Amino acid sequence: MLRKWGENMVEARTPYFVKEISSLYSARGSLLVVESMPGIKYSEVVEVETASGETRYGQVIDVSKEATVIQVFGGVKEVDLKRSAVRFKGETFKLPLSLDMLGRTFDGLGRPMDGGPPIVPEDYADINGAPINPAARQPPSEFIETGISAIDGLNSLVRGQKLPIFSGSGLPHNRIAAQIVRQATVKGKEESFAIVFSAIGVTFDDARFFVKNFEETGALERTVVFINTASDPTVERIAAPRVALTTAEFLAWKHDMHVLVILTDMTNYCFHRDAEIILSDGSIVKIGDLVKKALENSRTSINLNKYSNLVQVVLGKIRKTTIASWDMLDQTVGEIVAVEKIKAPKTLVKILTRSGAELLITKDHKLLVDTEKGPQLVQASEIKPNMELYSIRKLKVKEIKAPYMLELLLPYSEEVFVHVKSDVLEKKLSRKYGSLRNSCRMLGIDYGLFRNSKSKRYYRLHEFLAIVLDLGLKLEEANKYIDYITTGGKEKIRFKSVKVSPLMLKILGWISSDGTIYENKSKGVYYVSFSSKNEGLLKEFIDAVKKLFNGVNIKILRNDNGTLIARINSKLLVLLFRMLKGCGGNELAELIKMPEKHISAFISGYIDGDGYISVTKGLIRISTVNRIKAKRIQLLLKRLGIQSRLIKRITGFRNSIIYDIIISDKYDIVKLSRKLTLSHKGKREKLKRLVEKKIACRRACSFYLAPKIASKLFKELRMKNKVKASFLGKANTVSEFENGKRRVSRITLLKWLRKMSKYVSDDPELFALISFVKGNYVLDKVMKVEYVKCNEEYVYDVTVTPTHMLIVENGIISSNCEALREMSAAREEVPGRRGYPGYMYTDLATMYERAGRIWSKKGSVTIMPILTMPDDDITHPIPDLTGYITEGQLVLSRDLHRKGIYPPMDVFLSLSRLMKEGIGPGKTREDHRDVFMQLYAAYAEGQHLRELSIIVGTEALSERDKKYLKFADEFEQRFIKQGEYEKRTIEETLDIAWDLLSIVPEEELKLIREEFIRKYHPKYRES
Repeated sequence: MLRKWGENMVEARTPYFVKEISSLYSARGSLLVVESMPGIKYSEVVEVETASGETRYGQVIDVSKEATVIQVFGGVKEVDLKRSAVRFKGETFKLPLSLDMLGRTFDGLGRPMDGGPPIVPEDYADINGAPINPAARQPPSEFIETGISAIDGLNSLVRGQKLPIFSGSGLPHNRIAAQIVRQATVKGKEESFAIVFSAIGVTFDDARFFVKNFEETGALERTVVFINTASDPTVERIAAPRVALTTAEFLAWKHDMHVLVILTDMTNYCFHRDAEIILSDGSIVKIGDLVKKALENSRTSINLNKYSNLVQVVLGKIRKTTIASWDMLDQTVGEIVAVEKIKAPKTLVKILTRSGAELLITKDHKLLVDTEKGPQLVQASEIKPNMELYSIRKLKVKEIKAPYMLELLLPYSEEVFVHVKSDVLEKKLSRKYGSLRNSCRMLGIDYGLFRNSKSKRYYRLHEFLAIVLDLGLKLEEANKYIDYITTGGKEKIRFKSVKVSPLMLKILGWISSDGTIYENKSKGVYYVSFSSKNEGLLKEFIDAVKKLFNGVNIKILRNDNGTLIARINSKLLVLLFRMLKGCGGNELAELIKMPEKHISAFISGYIDGDGYISVTKGLIRISTVNRIKAKRIQLLLKRLGIQSRLIKRITGFRNSIIYDIIISDKYDIVKLSRKLTLSHKGKREKLKRLVEKKIACRRACSFYLAPKIASKLFKELRMKNKVKASFLGKANTVSEFENGKRRVSRITLLKWLRKMSKYVSDDPELFALISFVKGNYVLDKVMKVEYVKCNEEYVYDVTVTPTHMLIVENGIISSNCEALREMSAAREEVPGRRGYPGYMYTDLATMYERAGRIWSKKGSVTIMPILTMPDDDITHPIPDLTGYITEGQLVLSRDLHRKGIYPPMDVFLSLSRLMKEGIGPGKTREDHRDVFMQLYAAYAEGQHLRELSIIVGTEALSERDKKYLKFADEFEQRFIKQGEYEKRTIEETLDIAWDLLSIVPEEELKLIREEFIRKYHPKYRES
């Protein structure tokens, strides 16, 4: 798709001279770094020919003496640095333009998407354009009528003006934009008027709303529509407003039309502080704790606004923090380059999924959702029950290794003593430093240790490890010098294994499920125990402990229920297993970093102890009373590629809460059975029968359903290659799947595709679909969406490069950045405010300053950008900088919206700086200026009296004050409020204003000239 756009842009425009190079330095995300050449220009068109012969298009985004950076449309994942070539075309991207574009709908890059024929160009124009030269700029002075009283009467729009609308999530900015497109006109029948509408990063439903609305109302005939959806590439969102402005300039300067450009939405976040994110090494951290730590440790934190406490930290200056990220179809490693802490909104969106994941996020935050058009990032406010979220199938961890036993005990170093067999270590130290006294001074060790007899030679754990590391010994080698380890008591234990083994994880699984790690420091009681009615399982536990530890004392007890208990009175083992297990929010978190064989052993031990296998119900159930532990077990299963559901239930015993982790899908049970090593004979036999039953099951698994777009792609592929459905599977099943009447599992679809490959040779679309179906993801259905009160002061966000995707609760894939911030981070620029590039002011200005009038031209370009302010924060960088560049702003009010007032225009925060130039005699009406000033004054007085009446009561107000109160109410209900399809002329708007002003005593109309009162006041007008 992107390749075709590149061809449209450069066709018939190919220059005579093309520079070609093959020195490619690096490829990352969508950026390609190549050798620098003389004469290369910024934004120049580039062709990238891959080793397979495919040609991709891009543009130059940075030029230096050392290298040239190219933004490649479609990404550089398949670009081979050694076998690819780059050709510089010598010119920038040109958009084909024609008057026939009116009435048509295009995508964000100017390609027709309404089914109509391609545009026959009258001209080509550089999409980057240029701001109007101030010397050629004609001051705006002509009124544009939108038909909306709150705009026309109070904040009039003038030809050539830049007047943005500042909105918030859930406010009706899209409806207002559509209404302006339908109703906007210019005074004077002889003048041509057109609208260029560009929707940037909107959802599919929003895009459909705009197109359908324009078609039904006839507004499309005079409108050029550009639709860019949230699922389209990032670079397209950067290009879309420029494409729209280029079209507007063509219509205005070449065809003398007055053009109104509406851009929505120029902004596109954040998490609750307890949301857990997954780092690349498998660490689980709460996003609030991560941000807090970054702020405490960084000297580079920037307080953006002391009143709203907006803070950003550039983490690259603290330390490199890598995170589990998502790239196309698989997990990858990203880097956190910045964190954010912003004021929390009043409400958050709570999303619950089939797997049991709970997400608490702001309305503007986006999640990866399965749609008919493929994976799309959708805002939380648009997510509905039964939608399916993309989630990681198999959680991968970087640099997996099992920890050393002694490493786990380091936090208890002062309590753990290592007793050595001989004086070998002392002799090695003496040879290195000349004497033991010198070595002790260098290492900070008490020399008195060496004055004891050989039979009492021991070290504290940290001292022993300091000596071992200083001598350059590996722990495996040093272990042969250890006689035993103590914790100051009588017990003497020797570790038979240097590292944590799978068997030790199995022991931990037994203990975690049906055992205890008990510690009472005041009484000096420490023990580890495991209980079971199965004598064979208890013997397995005892044998495993003895296999790993010499010197342990195990007692066998029996409780009143006849349950056998194996109890090990050992402080050392309590400390060891406590560190391995973790506690509180860190319980089982460290196990996620372990190798898969260790995790399999832990799950095996847990199921042995307190797991439940049902052949009749067709499931494996793991239970716990701790929700955090349940979530950790789910992630441990994800490490094995196993999907599960987390269900909360209340038992009949004291109404206690139990959390069940259920594995019931066919493929998960079969896969898990191959990894388990159960010691419980009865459960081992049940598992075998369950697997046999599941293998015979033909039911498609919910987590593994094929994405919705797969049926369309599969059908197109089969039809194109003329492969009969009966060759692949049951013809009826294949047909129902292709027509969207039936969902099939990805495993079934993959079988069909592999059969198809026997009849299809070298079709890249086939291999692309196979890769898509084999991707490292599952679909997690949304079960419930609700809005909840936010009790936190702040919410949090992170900026991740290069993919800007992160993995949160139970593997859900989430995005976090706006388009401009994404592009900046991809280029590895140092972030400015809130992760945006420092040049964002310039970037916005180059677009907004293309609006205006030119002395030598009859047409004009007027811009109304619409910006959604995250959490209604007007200090957010995009609205903040936009306010500096534009000539005012229209601000929507959430309070008025709650009252049911449409459009909810905030009168006091809104401002049109050029209004005075576009109103008055010959433009609107002679009384316009006086009326709008009096309306402001009367409404302000009414608002003040509203606040006062809350304190003193309405009865305490004078008759004059009560009239102003009435005016404020009527003003909101009759002037600001109007129908979505109600078009008011400026005369009707002013007449309504005079009717409202008649509520106020005539002597209070001090801002209106007497002649206008006599002419337009209802009292005199009627007479």
